[in-house]
Amino acid sequence: MSKVALITGASRGIGRTIAHYFAQQGYSLILLSLHKENLQKIQSELTQQYSSCNIEAVNVDFNHPNDVETVITSIIASHEKIDVMVNSAGILKAGGTNLSLCELSELININLLSTITACNLVANKMKQQGSGEIYNLGSTAGLEPVPKIAAYSATKSAIVSYTQSLYHELLPFGVKVCCLCPSVVNTDMTNDGRIDNNLKIDTEDLAKALDFIRSLSSGAAINTLTIRCKVMDLEKQP
Repeated sequence: MSKVALITGASRGIGRTIAHYFAQQGYSLILLSLHKENLQKIQSELTQQYSSCNIEAVNVDFNHPNDVETVITSIIASHEKIDVMVNSAGILKAGGTNLSLCELSELININLLSTITACNLVANKMKQQGSGEIYNLGSTAGLEPVPKIAAYSATKSAIVSYTQSLYHELLPFGVKVCCLCPSVVNTDMTNDGRIDNNLKIDTEDLAKALDFIRSLSSGAAINTLTIRCKVMDLEKQP
């Protein structure tokens, strides 16, 4: 029986690339996304490239944490084991004090409440298994608050803190936990024209980071990995 990787936000960007990575590794995939058409597209794409890959596509809106809880609970009940979870679902909204309550709620629901809800459920299953890997997508904006995206930074800061705590909680159970914290990645979420796409971090860099972490010896661990964007750091130089 092949190992199972559950990936949220899997229909585009980082999640799509990570789905390809685990398909290449021979995993069965459970792909979660809001965008049904994009989800069907990635499912078809993966099936054509990896004919032996078993793919389950689940449409769910992370703006509704209760729905996410129901879906993840159902997935856990129908699978004997979840070997890997990658939490890639997320949104970016510019602004701080000017954001409406509706916009703030959406940011917190998707980036934080639904992500932690889903992760907690899978973490408890992995505890029972005595094995597993959890990778959460943080951001350098969660390590170094950015005024122009203050609310987004706050949600990512919370994810970084949560993941670091989860690392310690799951360590005795043989479960690997890491928060990947990239700067500006070349996805449609950051395609605002301010930075040349060729100068951004490539989504493949996230797959390479995952592969590096997973290649470490059993005695080594990384609970937070930062991937910086050189052009962004150059802008900060005096």
